[in-house]
Amino acid sequence: MNNQDTIEIRRLGLGDGAALRRLAEVDSASTPAAPVLGGIVEGRLVAAHSLLTGESIADPFHRTTEVRALLAERATQLRGGSGRGLLGRLRRRLVSEVPAPAASASEALR
Repeated sequence: MNNQDTIEIRRLGLGDGAALRRLAEVDSASTPAAPVLGGIVEGRLVAAHSLLTGESIADPFHRTTEVRALLAERATQLRGGSGRGLLGRLRRRLVSEVPAPAASASEALR
């Protein structure tokens, strides 16, 4: 891949089944469990990543290291992130600022 290549990352659907099966065959692997993110370069599915299991497959005849890394990163984002980035810091801050629930009337009387 060069700097001019566009990488499309999206969730694969039913219409992508044939391309996903071809990719699994070329990779000598089984089709990843759904839901699956796909990495598409120049209109061709070159890598796929299962959101369920984290398993990924890729076309061994193309350079896919960057595509696989992007798929793994996007999967992490969709799962809520690792908690180390900006969104994780914001999430922790919001959770820490939420006031504790008020005691119930029966607990207050004890």
